Amino acid sequence: MKKSKLLLSLVFGFFVASNVVAAPKYISPNSGGKNDSLVIPFKVSDKRFIQGWSLVIMNSNHEVVRTIENKVALPTKVGFKGFFKQLVTAKKGVDVPDEIIWNGAMDNGEIAPDGLYYYYITATDDNGNTGKTKEYEVVIDTVSPEVDLIQPTDKIFGEGAKSQFRIKQSGSKEDLWTGTFRSANGEVVKTYTWKDSEPATFNWGGTNDEGNQLPDGVYSYEITATDRAGNISNEAVISNIIYSAYKPATNIIVEGTRYFSPKTESALTNVSLEVTIPVPQESTGNKLVEWNVNFVDSKNNVVKSYNQEKNGENPLSSIVFDGIDDNGSILPDGEYKAVVNAKYLNGYVPTTISSPILVLDTTKPVAQIVASDKVFGAGTKSTVTYSIMINPEVGAPVPSWKGEIKSSDQKTVYKTYDLGTFPPESVVWNGICDDGTIAPKGDYVFVVIGSDLAGNMGGGVSKDLVTFDTTESQLLLAVNDGAFSPNADGVKDSVSFTPITQTKDVVAYEFQVKDSSGKVVHSQKADKNIPVSFAWNGHDDSNIICKDGNYTAELAITAANGSTANAVSSSFVLDTEKPNLMAQIPWADFSPDGDGAQDNIPVAITNCTNEKLWTCDVRNEKDVSIKKYTWNGTKSEVIWDGSDESGNLAKDGKYNIILFTTDDAGNSFSTELKGINLDSRVTKAYLTAEYEGISPNGDKILESQIFNISTTVADGISSWAFDVRSEDGTAVYSLSEKDMKNLPAQITWNGANKEGNACEGTYLATLEINYKKGNRVSAVSSGFVCTATPPILDVRTAPEYFSPDNDGVDDDLFVKLGAKSKAKIKTWSFIIKDPKGKDFWKWSGKNNVTERIIWDGLSNVQKATNGKAERVQSAMDYPYEFTATDNLGMTSVLKGVIPVDVLVIRDGNVLKMAVPSIIFESDAANFQNASAKLNADQIDKNLKTLNRIADILKKFKDYKVTIVGHANKITDNPDEETVDNPREWGRASMPLSKERADAIKAYLEKRGVSSSALTSDGMGGTMPVVNPKDKDNNWKNRRVEFILEK
Repeated sequence: MKKSKLLLSLVFGFFVASNVVAAPKYISPNSGGKNDSLVIPFKVSDKRFIQGWSLVIMNSNHEVVRTIENKVALPTKVGFKGFFKQLVTAKKGVDVPDEIIWNGAMDNGEIAPDGLYYYYITATDDNGNTGKTKEYEVVIDTVSPEVDLIQPTDKIFGEGAKSQFRIKQSGSKEDLWTGTFRSANGEVVKTYTWKDSEPATFNWGGTNDEGNQLPDGVYSYEITATDRAGNISNEAVISNIIYSAYKPATNIIVEGTRYFSPKTESALTNVSLEVTIPVPQESTGNKLVEWNVNFVDSKNNVVKSYNQEKNGENPLSSIVFDGIDDNGSILPDGEYKAVVNAKYLNGYVPTTISSPILVLDTTKPVAQIVASDKVFGAGTKSTVTYSIMINPEVGAPVPSWKGEIKSSDQKTVYKTYDLGTFPPESVVWNGICDDGTIAPKGDYVFVVIGSDLAGNMGGGVSKDLVTFDTTESQLLLAVNDGAFSPNADGVKDSVSFTPITQTKDVVAYEFQVKDSSGKVVHSQKADKNIPVSFAWNGHDDSNIICKDGNYTAELAITAANGSTANAVSSSFVLDTEKPNLMAQIPWADFSPDGDGAQDNIPVAITNCTNEKLWTCDVRNEKDVSIKKYTWNGTKSEVIWDGSDESGNLAKDGKYNIILFTTDDAGNSFSTELKGINLDSRVTKAYLTAEYEGISPNGDKILESQIFNISTTVADGISSWAFDVRSEDGTAVYSLSEKDMKNLPAQITWNGANKEGNACEGTYLATLEINYKKGNRVSAVSSGFVCTATPPILDVRTAPEYFSPDNDGVDDDLFVKLGAKSKAKIKTWSFIIKDPKGKDFWKWSGKNNVTERIIWDGLSNVQKATNGKAERVQSAMDYPYEFTATDNLGMTSVLKGVIPVDVLVIRDGNVLKMAVPSIIFESDAANFQNASAKLNADQIDKNLKTLNRIADILKKFKDYKVTIVGHANKITDNPDEETVDNPREWGRASMPLSKERADAIKAYLEKRGVSSSALTSDGMGGTMPVVNPKDKDNNWKNRRVEFILEK
């Protein structure tokens, strides 16, 4: 009953522990750094009773492939006192670990093939009861998820037919595939996942995870998967994806005038607008999902709206705004604008576009007119002056005013005046009609007429009638113009005067021109009737041109009866000074895109003379005026914002700006600013680095970085600067327009800094481009590594001497691998070789280095004669090579040695130490005296090994030790064991091996090992551990064995 109870308790203890590991496990013993081993939590209810435990691994056919057992403590001497002490001391079991680790190796040292395995744990107590867990499953899967990612030949997308970027990929079926798009700075912007399936081909429209469109730039795509065993898919990346988004360009322009006057007599009752809201074709995968056109007032209140709900899915291409709001009411006078908004399926929301300002103006222009006199034409009042005051316009401007002298009933026009954009303060009428005749006696009014740009016709009429009375006037002298310029330019070079008299029989006259001081500068007289008109060319009687100033003309006549009459003209001006100004522009190229840099053409005006009308005319390449600015007086600046008269943005192209005027005297001035370039093209630049890293070390592998430059506008560049910068922003390599005039499409950098030294670290490239039109664009490449330093390797092992003899002390070698590199580790391997240089144990991987390796001293390459894994030989040095190659092609190798301690192996009921490392002089028993056949290093190693053996044997004082010498057979001749033959094999192996055993015995006695416990024997080549003909391994037959028995 007691045995059964203990067994049930033990099994119960295991059953509780097994719940921790009940779920199926996946491992991948491929040195990938993840899930390389099966870790089994282990717990027994009462450890002190456990005398042995084992982990048994079986393949899918339930064949045992690996057994891992508890360590066997070596025997210790039990004396009389010790015996009784054991009787009263609580029972103790073997050490039970908290967890058992299986690294995937089978008993033959090889890694178990992929597939399903079963495992269970057994334990035995001090009464011989054995407990066993149920079987659990573990799956070995060393195959990484497979993916095939097609590298596209064209990596630019976003516009036209390539509105989406197609990712063509295929791969193995996995629990989870994850595809990520990253920006140039490494930020994840979009993630795709495929669960329990293969990775699918798909299209990316340039949106982020929120569905919003990403900014134009350089992106990368990577797909990865980690299976249940921790295997990571091979690196699959598409880099340097240039996203230049198709951004449907919304627009709205005014067709015709932007001024209107609804519900009035004006012909301009509405404003027509042309609307552009692109609708993508279905083949692009994009779609217009929302649109609206809202008319807003000066306070941004919506007064009229158009959208898909009111007007249908397809946007309107034209809209007529008639000044009626959504409620059907007429809007008040003021400024309005149309605002266009849209949204697309790909997440793009165009910048809100506004129309030019629309001016609703139903108010007629108003002018107030006052006459200076009620009667003129007789006596000294030969003229009448009409004062003009224009009421300020707050809406549509009046481009031109006209004045008319009319009969009192306003049916007949006698005199017209072109008052221009800026009417004068007053107009003088001398009674002369447009045809040069004198107006009939009667009452007259002065009418001012103006039509604003909204089509409102208005003006004003003089308040009182003015009577033109020539009843008592015998003579009038009318001047045909108020100013002239006798400068021989063919324009108003002279002034003419028309005499009108009621005297029929004029026999003599005298005509004089006087300056403002009354001095006569010109005169002509004759004894005859007066001519129809007089003309003066501005010269005095000496034919010298008179000074600029005010002048008057006088005419005196004499009739046949001797009566006389005199008349004086109104004042007129002699003006030979031409108008003038200086105009300059700071730049000839501009881009009215609102970025704050050269958005307009500012015309700086200096030395501007005061004139009634200046005009600044913007003309296109066909010499057609598209925009005019006018002013009276002087001005210091005119700014052309790139718009036409309707307020629409003018077309890209060449323009000239002409500034001109003509004064009242006919003097003209004109200056032209040529070669102005309006360029509204959007400027973008993209900069990509071809490689994720370079190594300028002279090995001709990835020596240089290649940068590709792409721009939307390649012409009109004024300057550019390219820099390769370190992480702190310092430029280590630079190029600019000073080095080469044109911006290249590709730049190659050899990895050297300005001093010519190879750079070390992480770098990126920057590009700055300045355009003549004011745009400034910048681009940044993705980061990359530049290093000429291969991986720096480090290997640390513990313990210093390890002895995998299953005694529970230093049975495992802990190896810590380190590989530091600015680049990425691509492949690595850690190989332990046997003393003869043959591969003994190998471990390798890709990408991540396995930092911690636990080695049990068994080979995964070589096998013992029993088919199981070969164990390291006692007291031998095992060289290792740690090799790592980075993704830049640089390789480092670190070599070292693993010293193996003397191994004490249980072989049945005896303990055995087999030492093949003691080197004897050829055909002799000498191992400690230097000779031509035995050097000092070999002797030193021999003595260190034997000293270590002596220390071990001293711990086994109650054991008898037999020292047995062994040799390797050279021939198949049995005489080789007993007969000397110097020509074929030399000394006979059995007596020679006995002599060598005796020599070892003698040395150990000197080192304090009891001579009574030591015996020696020589077996020659009769007991090989490997085939003597196996040249790679027969060195193991030459050994000294120490057999310990009670």
